[in-house]
Amino acid sequence: MNSPLTTQPSITQQSTPRRAGLSATRLALQLYARVAPQKAGQLVNRMAFRPSRLPLPIRYEYLLDTADSYTRLQHGAHSIPVYSWGKGPVILGVHGWAGAGIQFGAWVNPLVEAGYRVVLFDAIAHGRAQGSSTDLFEIAEVTTKVADHVGLVQGILAHSMGCIAAARAIKDGLHSQHLVMLAPPLSVAAVMDNLGQQLGLRQDVLDVHLRLMEERFGNSVWEKLDLEALSLSLKQRGMIVIDHDDMSIAPNESERVSTNWQAAQVLRTRGLGHYRLLWSPLVIETVLQDLGRPVVETVA
Repeated sequence: MNSPLTTQPSITQQSTPRRAGLSATRLALQLYARVAPQKAGQLVNRMAFRPSRLPLPIRYEYLLDTADSYTRLQHGAHSIPVYSWGKGPVILGVHGWAGAGIQFGAWVNPLVEAGYRVVLFDAIAHGRAQGSSTDLFEIAEVTTKVADHVGLVQGILAHSMGCIAAARAIKDGLHSQHLVMLAPPLSVAAVMDNLGQQLGLRQDVLDVHLRLMEERFGNSVWEKLDLEALSLSLKQRGMIVIDHDDMSIAPNESERVSTNWQAAQVLRTRGLGHYRLLWSPLVIETVLQDLGRPVVETVA
C-alpha cells in the first residue's frame, strides 16, 4: 500500500517562459472561434500535436557534451537522439510534453555516482529530435524502442505527460522494476479539459478537437491514455511526487493516480510547482534513497 513521505518546507515557485505566449494564443483563438468555430476546432487539433520546443539555452544542456554515449535511433521518418552517462543498471528518463530529455540533467551525476547508467532521449518533435508533430502513443513507442536499444531497464523516471507515455509503454510490454512519476496528470481527457480552460475555448470548439482525436485514434483513446486506469496494472515499486503548488497539473489529479498504484510511495512537496520538481535536491535525494544502490550480478 502506498505511504506518504514527509512534506518539506515551502520554496517560492518560479514563473516559466511557457506561459509567455498563452494570452496572445488565447485571444486569437477566441476571436477565430466567433467567426469559424469548426475551423477553430480543427486548428486546436493541429496545435495539440505540435509541441513547442524548449527555449535555448536549456538548463543542464552542457551535460550533453559530456555524455559517455550518444546515438540516434530511427523511428519512422525521423531520428531521435539518445544520450547516456555512467555504467550499471539503466535508469531511463521520459520527459513531458514540450520538454526534452536533458530536463533530467540534475539527476545525471547523483544517479551515476550511485552506480546507475542514465539514459535520456528527446521524443519526436521535442528537443533535438526531428519532426514537428507527435502524440503520446508514438512517445510510448519511442520509449520502448530506446529501452530495447539500451537493454534491461532497472527504472523509469517520468515527468508530467511523460508519465502517461511511460505507463502506456509498460502496459504494452516494457519491463521496468521501478517507476518514478513526477507530477502525473490524471488522463489525456483531463489534460484536454484543462487546455480548453486555459485557452478559454467554447465547448463547441473543444468538441471538434475531441471528435478529431477519436477519428484518429479510435473511441478507446481516452481509456488507453487514462493514467488513473493504467496505474491499476502497475506492479513495480515506485514513487509519485506531488507538489501542492503545481499550476499545470492539479495535485488532486496526481493523488487519484497514487490511490490506484498500491506499490508506490508518495512524496508531497510545496513551492516546487510543476518544473522545479525536476531539479529539486529534496526530490532527487528521496528517490535515490528509495532506489538504493544497484545490485550488480557477477559471474563466478
